[in-house]
Amino acid sequence: MIHPNSPYKRIWDLFVFICITYFAVEVPIRLVFHYKLSAGVNYLERGIQIVFGIDVLLNFNTAILKDRLLIQNRKIVSKTYLRSWFLIDFLSAFPFDLFGGFFFRYFGVTDSLKILRLLRSVRVFELFKSLRMLALGSDSDERFKLIEVINPMTFRLIFFVYWTSLFAHWVACGWIYLGPDFLPDKDMVTRYVRALYWSVTTLTTIGYGDITPVTNIQTVYTMGVMILGVGIYGYVIGNIATLLSNLDISRVTFQEKLNTINTFIKYKKLPPHLANRIRSYYVNLWENKHGIDESEIWDQLPSGIKIDVSLFLHNHLISVVPFFKNAPEELKREVVLELRPAFYMKGDIIFREGDVPHNMYFLSKGHVEVIKEKTGEILATLNSGSFFGEMSLIDDSLRTATIKAGSYCDVYTLGKDRFAEILKHHPGFAKHIQTIAEERKKNQSSKTHYPE
Repeated sequence: MIHPNSPYKRIWDLFVFICITYFAVEVPIRLVFHYKLSAGVNYLERGIQIVFGIDVLLNFNTAILKDRLLIQNRKIVSKTYLRSWFLIDFLSAFPFDLFGGFFFRYFGVTDSLKILRLLRSVRVFELFKSLRMLALGSDSDERFKLIEVINPMTFRLIFFVYWTSLFAHWVACGWIYLGPDFLPDKDMVTRYVRALYWSVTTLTTIGYGDITPVTNIQTVYTMGVMILGVGIYGYVIGNIATLLSNLDISRVTFQEKLNTINTFIKYKKLPPHLANRIRSYYVNLWENKHGIDESEIWDQLPSGIKIDVSLFLHNHLISVVPFFKNAPEELKREVVLELRPAFYMKGDIIFREGDVPHNMYFLSKGHVEVIKEKTGEILATLNSGSFFGEMSLIDDSLRTATIKAGSYCDVYTLGKDRFAEILKHHPGFAKHIQTIAEERKKNQSSKTHYPE
């Protein structure tokens, strides 16, 4: 059985979607203008019908997902398909034109049966849902890794434009069909463009009145289109603004937060230099994090996923620390889970020389300056991927230098107390840390770099 989320199935669905769109556009035009197709186009349409036939067979052999359960039982799959899309797919794939004499003799219809191909347009709803995701693969437990191809709100907007355009096309063809005398002296393209113009102006409730119904049936048709147009107009007014505003909902949320901050600054009458620091903090937070609150996301993740994500994001940070290089993998998993994000603006003092240590720091973005407090001398500059304050985890000595943010800094901290709790679960590594601490105390006088 074919997996419904396999990449090949997605590509096939995209191809079928293109074929459906072709018939949805071409068949109505052919029915109203009665033009003959060239040999090449005839072969193309025969090929598309073969594609539809193959799609019917594939649907009988494609597993289905129901309540997140993959069903591969052929009997269940066949029954489900027969009760859902089979009739529409069969009518759109059946070559009625090859049996024209039979259908004309017994039913009195031939070419008009081609309109049954339009029934397959209904499946565009299902295909759009399928095309929203790109399958990356699956594991033995049938848990699938899926990503959105595009922003969901953008997708909804594209879907809306697609269907309104297709519907306007159908309405225009219906107008020509009901009015054979509509612009009889003009060529086919001009007649269609003018009919499409009438369709769009009527559906959008503009209706300039330069094209008006003549017969009773045209009048009834126009009233029906007007009623549908009112519905479409209401839908557009009620939803298009929301769709556009939500194309980047995180930016909208950030702008609302910035407005609240500005109100707070005015209400508290903060001085300009302090107000600018607050604004700069949030602007930098947006530029580097896009307004994402890591703590909120972390709190909502289950512990198993949280550990794996933390290890993927932060393993490179802790692996550069000397005493973590030979640490057990389980200890590393516990350590990355205890990392906490922190942010510093340019000029912020992260800690001062002589402070009591509480945290070790991992620098993810930005750079910091290691400064000798008494002289103001810059001893070193640490860039992204560096660490500092690591000795606070293994002894009780005070900080030996001041750390100042040289730019916006995105750091992660590991608390001394939390690290001590982790060591209780790993007594062997705890002894290793104790040995390092004792060696460091012996060589304390010769250590001139890394701040602690």
